[in-house]
Amino acid sequence: MPRWMQREPFPRASLNTRREAALRHGLGAICMALVLASAMAQPKPSEYDVKAAYLFNFGKFMRLSGAAGGQPRAKFEICILGRDPIGHVLDDMSANASIDNRAVRVTRTADALAAKECDVVYISADEGEGMAADLAALGKADVLTVSDAPDFLKRGGMIQFVMQGDHVRFAVSLDAVGRTHLVLSSELLRVASSVVGRLPEQQP
Repeated sequence: MPRWMQREPFPRASLNTRREAALRHGLGAICMALVLASAMAQPKPSEYDVKAAYLFNFGKFMRLSGAAGGQPRAKFEICILGRDPIGHVLDDMSANASIDNRAVRVTRTADALAAKECDVVYISADEGEGMAADLAALGKADVLTVSDAPDFLKRGGMIQFVMQGDHVRFAVSLDAVGRTHLVLSSELLRVASSVVGRLPEQQP
């Protein structure tokens, strides 16, 4: 693996020149594209293959701020809340994988309160009117909430899948992220189709 691909998503030192900043911007986009491409075996992945790859890789571009306190869970939990349209793809991708030195486990649940123990939660669009109750149950838990439900960001979700032509992209709500101790890598935000809201000034 090329050395530049081994860089951590959260650099320890800031880049000082415009040339370095431009290079970092480009490498961040390339790195995200490569991890997605390498995660999918099919030459023409389906919409949900791509969404599965995003769900798996979001975990590599997020962390908890120092204010969170406590110890990280033993496993990195990716949860599907409600009906699962993704299927075995996410399971296959996560088998024998680790994120932040924690084994990845994919679980499915119908209980939003149980989902508070997850790191990433995909909320099925089929939850419909129950979406508001799901998000309320999760509250300010340090859980990355993701869905392809329309207006998910307006409802208080963090990342919404959107289709741009035949391509799956994602939008991010910093307002929702800022209500927790989660910190998203700037590299993830750079490849988002849109970023709305702003983080509280006190968040590091």
